[in-house]
Amino acid sequence: MSLQKIGFWLTAATLGTLLPARALLAADMPVKARPPAPAYYDWSGVYVGVHAGYGGGMTDWNDQGFDFAARGFLGGGQVGINKQIASMVFGLELDGSWANFNGSQTFSFGGPIIGFQSVGSATSKIDGFVTLAGRAGLAADRWFVYAKGGMAFAHEKHSFSVLSTAFGVSDSFAVSGSEGRWGPMVGFGTEYALGNNWSVKAEYDYMNFGSRTPRLTGTDTTGGVTSPITIDAQIDQAAIHVAKVGVNYRFGGLQIDPTFAPVPAAPGYNWSGAYIGAQGGYGFGHKEWPDFFGITATSGKFDANGWLAGGTVGVNAQAGTFVFGVEGEWMWAGIKASQTFTTDLGGGDFRTDSLESKINWLAIASARAGFVVGDRLLVYAKGGVALADEKHSHNLAQSVVGFGTVNASLSGRAVHTGIVVGAGAEYALGGNWSAKLEYDYIRMLAQNVIVTGTEAANIPILAVGTIDFAEQFTGIRQDLHVIKLGVNYHFNPVPVVVSAHY
Repeated sequence: MSLQKIGFWLTAATLGTLLPARALLAADMPVKARPPAPAYYDWSGVYVGVHAGYGGGMTDWNDQGFDFAARGFLGGGQVGINKQIASMVFGLELDGSWANFNGSQTFSFGGPIIGFQSVGSATSKIDGFVTLAGRAGLAADRWFVYAKGGMAFAHEKHSFSVLSTAFGVSDSFAVSGSEGRWGPMVGFGTEYALGNNWSVKAEYDYMNFGSRTPRLTGTDTTGGVTSPITIDAQIDQAAIHVAKVGVNYRFGGLQIDPTFAPVPAAPGYNWSGAYIGAQGGYGFGHKEWPDFFGITATSGKFDANGWLAGGTVGVNAQAGTFVFGVEGEWMWAGIKASQTFTTDLGGGDFRTDSLESKINWLAIASARAGFVVGDRLLVYAKGGVALADEKHSHNLAQSVVGFGTVNASLSGRAVHTGIVVGAGAEYALGGNWSAKLEYDYIRMLAQNVIVTGTEAANIPILAVGTIDFAEQFTGIRQDLHVIKLGVNYHFNPVPVVVSAHY
């Protein structure tokens, strides 16, 4: 056997004896520890907190003809419990607030030229709220975005007085009372964990207390004689809007290796976090004044259109390719609607009515949900509540053959509430910026409006001069289509991750 072959077999034999020993040594070597699971903020647990805010809504005294906005501040506390499962969070919250939502209206009817004048005044105040609501939403580490719904209770006080003077003789009455109201509520909000069990939140709530008929008691003075009086006043409060901020202390904190781990955002641009933006657009639709239906074929419903521009603030949470967010918008508006028509009263008499409505500003609170397409595109749908400050005017000119003319110029303001649905797309431009295109449909609910002003009479055989005049229009509503373009700045963007391709 050659030396080369002998060397080969010796090497093989040596390796053969070492392999079992190597296996034994490997079995005795310590196994490298598994890297720890990443920590995340777990929203599960009980919490307590405080809040403060501002809000209001319309109060409509249907029988007495008052329609005015009540506004003010509120402050209080809340207690709740959450349970987080993966990226979903479910909870129940009870909160109570002291409030000072005040509103009043005073107007006069008549004047010396007709020998009669009446001045009426109404006041309503909400001094406390209690809400009990369920919450559900999406968590992305320290961000929690949610919607809520439940029941609300409000304690209210009302007062009403009238002073009438006819041919130098004055009569008056004044009544007041209080009541409690229950109604449904919905809301949207976001909460951010600061650390050490503390978090801050911002929230919008909508409450509908409907129509009630509280009993008001007081006194009536007629001909110098005072006696007790009772009035059942039908009062509507169909829309109360509240925006509030708060602080919570949660009895929980960071968790490691959870049983149901949160779902991480899909590769690409991570939409989680807060943003602000600017936007502008155009709105068009129809305005309806039902009191004028039937006078002519086209009266009472007419076109509305104009520009709008303003700002946006919102928060998103992303899990996988799914994104859920809440958003608030406020926009100046130049959306107007007007119509003028003439009615033939017969016998040569004519009446000309001019109606005009203008939206001064428009606010929207909404939740939006969508999916990420590719690395940078977010496609979403949204739904929420709209709030519009509007001015309404009615000008009247009437001629009566053989008698004279009557002219009136009346105006008033009201806050209108509507339902919003929409859809849009947002594209991450890079860095902190994104651009969006959105369409919204807004259906404003029916709202009563009081317009006040003066009426000038030039009827020589009856009256010449001016009187105070007030007129109530019932159920003014509108639908509106809005197209908007905007840009957003995101405070904590995550760079686009490009997956490797093989």
